[in-house]
Parts: sequence; structure tokens; C-alpha cells
Amino acid sequence: MRFARNSTRPHHRSRAAGSIAPRLCLGLGLGLALLVLLPACNIVGPLAYFVGGLPKIDAQYEIQPRPTVVFVDDRANVIDSNARLLRLELADVVTSELMEQDILTVETAISPRDAMGMALSRDRFSELLPIDAIGREVGAEQIIYIEMHAFRDTGDGTVPRPTGSCRVRVLDVTNRVRLFPPEDDQMPSRIVNAVIPPVDPGLLRSQSSRLKVHRALIESLGSSVAKLFYRHEARELGDRLKPR
Repeated sequence: MRFARNSTRPHHRSRAAGSIAPRLCLGLGLGLALLVLLPACNIVGPLAYFVGGLPKIDAQYEIQPRPTVVFVDDRANVIDSNARLLRLELADVVTSELMEQDILTVETAISPRDAMGMALSRDRFSELLPIDAIGREVGAEQIIYIEMHAFRDTGDGTVPRPTGSCRVRVLDVTNRVRLFPPEDDQMPSRIVNAVIPPVDPGLLRSQSSRLKVHRALIESLGSSVAKLFYRHEARELGDRLKPR
């Protein structure tokens, strides 16, 4: 099953927008003019960011336009609770973000649910399939393979600051070779880490609130994995990771 892109909401323009736009542009123009006239020199850096944007980081690997599936492996049981749900959500975050960036399309993205469901059914019979075999079963020509490495409520054993890490590689299912990192690379995979802001310890005491925290960590980790494959800003403005 192909991975459906999220539907786009239609844009509606109100009558008020036409009158507000000229005043908004005028206000921004006056604001920039005042900034230029200010004597302090420490505004140059922020103004440069405002005009030119944040520094960019290049993609580490360019995903080819071929049928692709994201597969999350946690056979070591790194995720101690709600593992199946969180594995699927991690794969979905990576797939969705790559589709938003047009790295994957509706035609090339294969639903992670198909691959992970099929692997789970085989695992029940102690029949661990090779990763390339899983890809062939769902019609993928390449796999973004994510192997969980760590998933903890605290990084230092004291401060409740959830951390996660995984190993990532891209495998060519058809030719049975590793595409990323390259075969001649000394490291067989790229390690991706994610840390979210400290949380109230009370959030980790109940299953429902702990799941919210873990979902925030999964979102951060998945976004970091996806960014391996497209040019992006060095850091994001704002803090979107606090559990709601």
C-alpha cells in the first residue's frame, strides 16, 4: 500500500486581508528602517538572520526516486512500553516528513505499516526475515532501515530528560547492497540522537502521560532521521517538543 500524503487544506482570503496587507508591509518597512538607524551594533547578527535565514546543513544522502519503505527494528526491545505503536509512529514521522519535502512521493512511498506488520507476523513463528526480504515482500526497492539503540526517560539517571538514539542506513533491496553509508565507509550506519527538554517527573508516573512524553521524543527522533536526507536549517526556532 502506498503512503498517502496528507490532504492540503484550502486557503480562504477574507476581505479584511486586502486592507491589512498594505499596513502590515508599511509597518515592517518602518520597523526595519528604525533598526538601521539605531546606534547599537549588536543588531547586525539578528537582522542578518531575519533577512537571510539560519545556516543550512546539506543532506548526507540523496534518496533516489524508487519505491521506498521506512522500517524500524527494535528486536532488542530498547523501547520498553508501547513498542509496536512507537515504532510505527517513528516510521510514519520519517515517511511523512520526507513526503513533505518531496523526497518521497505518493508513488514511491510504501506504507511502513505493511512492512512492519508483515515482519511481526513472521516473528511470531520465530522466523526472522532478512531486511531485504521484508522489502521485497512489500514491493520496495530500497529501505530506510532504522535500528533502535537507546530510548530512556533520562540521559544521566537523574534529570527526567528523555533521550533516544538509533542507527540509520539505506539498503538497496534489488542489488542487496548498502547505499548509505557507502560500502567503503568505516561506519556501517549513522547514529542519530534526540533529546527533548526536561519534563515534570509526574508525567512519567502514569501510562497515558508517559506515552505523550515518548511520542514527543519519537517525533524529535524521526525528524532528525529525516533530516539526514534533505537540506535543512541548522536549528529550529521555538520549542515544539513539550508534551501537551
